[in-house]
Amino acid sequence: MGISFRSKSFSVRLTRQVVLVMLVTMSFISGLIFIWATASMVMMSQSHYHDVLDVTNQKVGKILTAVEVAAINNVSEIERNLDSPERVVTAMKGELELNPHVVGCGLAFVPDYYPQQGHWFEPYVVRREDGKVEALQIGSASHDYLKSEWYLKALNEEDGYWSNPYYDADGAKTMLCTYSKPVHDAQGRTVAVFGADVSLDWLKEQLHEIDKSERQHFLVLDSTDRSFTPYSFIIGRKGDYIVHPDEHRILHENYKEEAKHTNTEDDDLLVISMQKGKSGHKIIDVDDIISYVFYAPLEQTGWSMAIVVPAFTIFFMGIVVGCITLLLLAIGLMVVFHICYVSIRRATRPLQQLSVSADEVAKGNFHTQLPVIKHDDEIKLLRDSFDTMQQSLSQYVKQLTNTTAQKAAIESEIHVARNIQMSMLPKVFPPFPERSDIDIFGQLTPAKAVGGDLFDFYLNDDQLFFCVGDVSGKGVPASLVMAVARSLFRNISAHVAEPHRIVTSLNEALADGNETNMFVTLFVGVVNLENGCLTYCNAGHNEPILMSDNVQFMTCDPNLPVGIETHWDFTLQETQLAPGTTLFIYTDGLNEAENAVQEQFGDNRMLAKAGEMLSESLTSEQIVNEMTDAVHRFVGDAEPSDDMTMLAIQYKGK
Repeated sequence: MGISFRSKSFSVRLTRQVVLVMLVTMSFISGLIFIWATASMVMMSQSHYHDVLDVTNQKVGKILTAVEVAAINNVSEIERNLDSPERVVTAMKGELELNPHVVGCGLAFVPDYYPQQGHWFEPYVVRREDGKVEALQIGSASHDYLKSEWYLKALNEEDGYWSNPYYDADGAKTMLCTYSKPVHDAQGRTVAVFGADVSLDWLKEQLHEIDKSERQHFLVLDSTDRSFTPYSFIIGRKGDYIVHPDEHRILHENYKEEAKHTNTEDDDLLVISMQKGKSGHKIIDVDDIISYVFYAPLEQTGWSMAIVVPAFTIFFMGIVVGCITLLLLAIGLMVVFHICYVSIRRATRPLQQLSVSADEVAKGNFHTQLPVIKHDDEIKLLRDSFDTMQQSLSQYVKQLTNTTAQKAAIESEIHVARNIQMSMLPKVFPPFPERSDIDIFGQLTPAKAVGGDLFDFYLNDDQLFFCVGDVSGKGVPASLVMAVARSLFRNISAHVAEPHRIVTSLNEALADGNETNMFVTLFVGVVNLENGCLTYCNAGHNEPILMSDNVQFMTCDPNLPVGIETHWDFTLQETQLAPGTTLFIYTDGLNEAENAVQEQFGDNRMLAKAGEMLSESLTSEQIVNEMTDAVHRFVGDAEPSDDMTMLAIQYKGK
């Protein structure tokens, strides 16, 4: 069957492995880039917003310094013209026209300084929206400046005082903060407080420009969504909002009070740091949004400015960089996959051709043309190996064909040899149906096609001659020795009646010129059927079992097997068989039979089985069959390792 290259393409599998390695590597690098980009954005944001705060502080400081300088100059001019309220007003108008950041300025005199002007006298000069400068007198019981913060604080502040923001309903009619400074007469007495009012609109405009710039910086289009939009605010000395995108909070809400309600230590520390005029940043929850708060003081005022940036906005650029990196990675991997697939497929095409050729060789087409490999590389070596294999297979098949034919011939010859061998053994049972004094049954089961076991018996007058033998080794050599031993037994026993002399003659014949060192264990016996006398000689064979009143092994002298040593003095033994006695003779293929776990059948199991059969009055054939079934049940599916022969001789008497 051919190989499907579409489903099992080596080029695709190799390409996938290459891309997988690159994917893992690039994913790791991408993760590092993502972390680096996020950390870099945080560090850049910190540096950026602190720079923004510094620049804003410098801009505000420059304007406030200009206001302070103008106020100091105006106070000097006023002190020279205190004798004339008209000239004082004229000096304030000139100052207002010269300083565009001052929306109005006033001079609040101590009570009854000019008796003709009344108890409250506060000339005020204001620039209207059309640019015209207007002079007013706003001091009155309803506008009691004597209780104003900017007035009270400045009386004793020679260096001047910046007030908290407030709404001026009588003069400028807008949100103001006032820089106030005491005015002295010629005797050095404090007679008035000069105040230069600065509208908070320019501060809101400054923060609006910052917020607008940051929205553009982070590509935030919806300025109303606080989840993404950076914004800035300013708080006063007491924590009141001076400038905030939500105008409802200005002077109506207090950042310090809000921090108390959050019950978080970070919020409290942030408020304390801002009120102490420190700078830095913290990550806190602002209006249920995790945000970075960058803060710095406005040095001259005691105020503190903060920029609130949602954490997601800062991380957004890192996420964008990471996503772009992943997108480029995906595109790059697709390109690499295509390039690798094309290159690897082109490089591995000869492997596909070799596989097709191998399929043809597997079908028996040994002369199939192999592809031509132009490059001198590993594939070329593989092609040469295929070529060598192709030639070797062709020769091997020829040899295998000849060997198969020879094997078939040998098997046929072995089959003939088996038939010849088995024909040499007694095969007609019962062998002596005319006699009632003897019952014999024998069986040989070779482990291979031919075996080395033998058994034989015959009657001569009233004497039963028999033998059981086991040739060392197996197969054809053992079968040849078996045939020789059986023939010698027949020939010798025809002239010699004593078992030990039969064995001695057999030994001399087999031991002479035994270059293969093969030997035969042999049990030879003669039963006198008239009186049941058994004479026997055991040449290294297993002790037979006597089954009479009980079951026991026969006593045998330790003689050598035949064929080992010439001139061995084999002994003769004798015993009396009572009527009903069974002599069970076997080869070691029975007691040494092994099961799947290499456990032997053993003498004990053999004696136990013989004991079971003793009380059943079985025939010799039944005894052999019962023993055969017992050993087969024990061995199971294990392969036999040796020939197995059993001969049962049952003496019944006259």
